Amino acid sequence: MSRQTEAKKARREKRRAAKDARWIPEPVLDEVADNLELADVLERFDELVTQRGWIFDDENSDERGAAWVYEPSESRTDDGPPTTIWISAEDNAEFVYLLLNGTTEGYRFEPDALLEHLDTIEAYRVGDPPPEFTSS
Repeated sequence: MSRQTEAKKARREKRRAAKDARWIPEPVLDEVADNLELADVLERFDELVTQRGWIFDDENSDERGAAWVYEPSESRTDDGPPTTIWISAEDNAEFVYLLLNGTTEGYRFEPDALLEHLDTIEAYRVGDPPPEFTSS
């Protein structure tokens, strides 16, 4: 092989090595994209509910999901937590879980459906009959 051919081959191998170093395996790329999408959903949801007075709950939020509480719903005589909503990373934020202050029965909504019911959820107080949620 001539020197020119060897140099050309070396340059080609160097380019391939650089390309391979930048290449991200498909499963890793999918996971990164999913995480970015999940972060976008959580950020959008956080913005919508915090504007309405919900408070992000650092204590009960972690890599598994995020929680928000609605402190105006908290009863002074009840030891239970205020009304809480939770988005789970395990189900890719496809659902929002709701626990009303003073109750033990939880509810599950799609995020947009929960947003439709925020007025009813925020109006609920301990001692009121639990709301019945219907689609609008």
